Amino acid sequence: MTPLDWLRASGAQGDVIDGLARTGSARDWETLWRECPRGDWLLGILERLGVDHVALVRAAVGCARTVDAGGEAAARLLDLAERWASGEAAASEVAEATRVLEQASSSVADPGAEAATRAALAVGYGVEDRAVLSSAPAAAAESAIVTAMSRGDASLELAIRRAHDACAHAVRAAVPWQLVAPCVARLG
Repeated sequence: MTPLDWLRASGAQGDVIDGLARTGSARDWETLWRECPRGDWLLGILERLGVDHVALVRAAVGCARTVDAGGEAAARLLDLAERWASGEAAASEVAEATRVLEQASSSVADPGAEAATRAALAVGYGVEDRAVLSSAPAAAAESAIVTAMSRGDASLELAIRRAHDACAHAVRAAVPWQLVAPCVARLG
């Protein structure tokens, strides 16, 4: 079964299937892993494949760190999530830091910082619920895009491409193909 067939059968979102079909990056599983243009798509696919939860959290942290972390509380949450992934912090510590950041997030006025805060929150919630982790790269990309556009740094198209590339790279750095291959092999 091709990756696109598997994605269709597993109920993946249409924009993911259409986007991967358009780019040609889903010819086979290793090519999809190597060439997927968006971190949120790649992290969501890896979650559906059953890749190790700790690796997914590390990938989401990497995506959230591609942008300004959204302040001190967000940075603390990301640090705790990394420590959790290394077995040095309890999930309850991450949950408490998530609660603190969520309370602080209501006062964030800057759209770029607000999106970066949502990326960190997705990491925090993702320690308990792996299904939410793919929203971290989406929010991080949104933060990078909004920030770049507000500064006039790039065209919209270039800002979008750079943001998604950075998150896809962060996912691949945290989840090497060697962790993905056994999951793909289980598909049959």
